[in-house]
Amino acid sequence: MKVLIVDDEPLVRIGIKSSINWSEYGMELAGEAADGEEALTLMAETNPDIVFLDIKMPKKDGIQVLKEMKDRKLPSKVIILSSFDDLQTVKQAMKLGAEDYFHKPSMNEQEIVQVLLKIKQEIEFEQDEKEIKGTDGAVTKETILRQLLLGNTEELKQTNLKENNLYTVIFKVKNYQKVVQRYPDDHPGFLQKTVLNLLNELFSKEKEAEFLQIENNLFCVFFSFSVIRSNQLSFTSVFEKVQFIQHSLTRFLNIETTYGISEKINRPAGIPKAFNQAGKALNQSFYQPEDSIFFYQESDTDNVLEQVDTFIIKLKKELLEENYENFTEILTNLEKYLLSKKTLGESEVRKIYEGLLFIIEETEDYLGSSGRLEEIETFEELSSYYHELIQQKFSVRSKLKTQGYSPIIKNILLYLDKNYQQPISLNSLSEELNVSPNYISRLFKKEVQKGLFDYLNELRIERAKKLLKDYKYKIYEIAELVGFKSQVHFAIVFNKYVGVSPKDYRKE
Repeated sequence: MKVLIVDDEPLVRIGIKSSINWSEYGMELAGEAADGEEALTLMAETNPDIVFLDIKMPKKDGIQVLKEMKDRKLPSKVIILSSFDDLQTVKQAMKLGAEDYFHKPSMNEQEIVQVLLKIKQEIEFEQDEKEIKGTDGAVTKETILRQLLLGNTEELKQTNLKENNLYTVIFKVKNYQKVVQRYPDDHPGFLQKTVLNLLNELFSKEKEAEFLQIENNLFCVFFSFSVIRSNQLSFTSVFEKVQFIQHSLTRFLNIETTYGISEKINRPAGIPKAFNQAGKALNQSFYQPEDSIFFYQESDTDNVLEQVDTFIIKLKKELLEENYENFTEILTNLEKYLLSKKTLGESEVRKIYEGLLFIIEETEDYLGSSGRLEEIETFEELSSYYHELIQQKFSVRSKLKTQGYSPIIKNILLYLDKNYQQPISLNSLSEELNVSPNYISRLFKKEVQKGLFDYLNELRIERAKKLLKDYKYKIYEIAELVGFKSQVHFAIVFNKYVGVSPKDYRKE
């Protein structure tokens, strides 16, 4: 599978190229381009499967390239690369067929690989389906249903669905990361198979329903009601069926689930739109985790994106001027706005926070780590996580501003704050800063009034104290998260600085 990288910034191209072990994922680089015209030429020559495409470039920008790709029927899947405060243009690119997008400053290797593998899976599915159509082999039910999601209704009669009163429902398992830990590691996909088996049992006598798995934690169910003509009756019926699925999964598998339900559509060609609606409905669970069944509601997405861009411009201004109180106030207002509108998806909100963190860090590392966020599922949790992280950064910067440290000590303190989770030694700092270990040790003690490793241990213990308040982490996990190699060493150091063991501190 071939990948083309298109961006006018050499650092971005180098960052993407060097961050991924392409052969490990069955991919290879088809080339790179610095502007839109060169990109279109290379696409014609190399026929790449996937294209990383910058939105703002000389000669032809990303939007113009996407339009030409559409006119020329170029089949490449596109991942957009954008600046931090350009959500409206990103939305335009997505409407033109882009698969996903990244904010260049804050994208990281893990996210890139995740999106690449998702797109690779889509391409392989499309290729398999073409092969099936070219043979006399039977088309599987799953293939037919996936084609319905793409707007291909030719094989609808081979399903249980009728052409009237169609609904699309999407659901996912709550607390997915914790739930999958119940199942053995040597049986990947066991949870998904169990869910599908139960759905099969539930729908074995259902005349107008179909289902399939979309992703690891995303399932889709289709309902049609050919006999019922009333909107209210069909609406009530689909709600009751969803409740039945929900109660059955809780009763038999002991899992909680969340659902998004589309509007009713009256022709099969509208299924892709209904699928999109169900996804937007399900997204409301990010903002309202206390509820579990959501119906699609029309929203003014373009206006919301325009307002969010305005907030981001203000936030960047306050950051650059180091007005941290104003920044926090504006960020809180942005969060209130997002919560009131419930329009942006979880990944979009994460990208906003990551972009702000990137500006705070003032780093050229386009592919820095995003941290451990896998278990966060709600807007409140995400907001709390990033607020704490941002306040930590502000605290360090305010301290540096008032203490009058020398440039080298400022750099060391910033480095420790950013990398305390990693193994740190005088030698590693020496290599990082091109200064001798002895000089670092003496200067740090002189200016900070304590040894470097005393400071580092205090920093790690303060982070650990906050994590100990969250019972989702085991003590040995916290030890690893704050940079200790073993739980025993962590307990000794914790006791030294706090006066009690981590276990007793948690009890208090």
